[in-house]
Amino acid sequence: MTEQQSNGGDAPVEKPAVEAPVAEAPAHRGPPIVIAEEVLNEQGESTRVILKTTLGDLAVESGGRDDIPWARVEAKDLHNSAKACREGELGMDMLHLMLAVDWVDRIQMVYVLQSMGDSRKVILRVDLPAESPAVATVNDLWEAARWYEREAHDLFGVFFEGNDDLAPLLLYEEFEGHPGLKSYPLNDYETW
Repeated sequence: MTEQQSNGGDAPVEKPAVEAPVAEAPAHRGPPIVIAEEVLNEQGESTRVILKTTLGDLAVESGGRDDIPWARVEAKDLHNSAKACREGELGMDMLHLMLAVDWVDRIQMVYVLQSMGDSRKVILRVDLPAESPAVATVNDLWEAARWYEREAHDLFGVFFEGNDDLAPLLLYEEFEGHPGLKSYPLNDYETW
């Protein structure tokens, strides 16, 4: 499409139409994401050896970074694995953190365990199906798990077998859905 313009009364001069440039949305804003290499230091390597010995064949996959090794176990083996980490040579007497991650195709439970005596940490990971995620409770091993499990149940819908108190911790009783999930429609809310 062109635009007609006059050049001082003479014949019209055609001016090409300027098309607006199409801006592409950036895939990521900010600095580039650099994923750190999984390399254990000396303490992390010695802890990894103990973790591998402790879990044996229960560990499906493992890795680590700095001084914290991790192992992924099957959901059916979580309680036995956690108990072995607590009562075995590792002596993981504290549940430092427990969280859920929504990977869309699965929910991953992450357990950060710590030994207060020698300041070692290990991470246990468990992949659960996105539909009806369920795993055994560990609140008989660490009392702190009660709160973390209630939070994961509230926000992600994870059911913890053996936990008799999964009452809402952050939401109210009648709340429908699990707002921690990526599929939860955050824009569909009612104004009070």
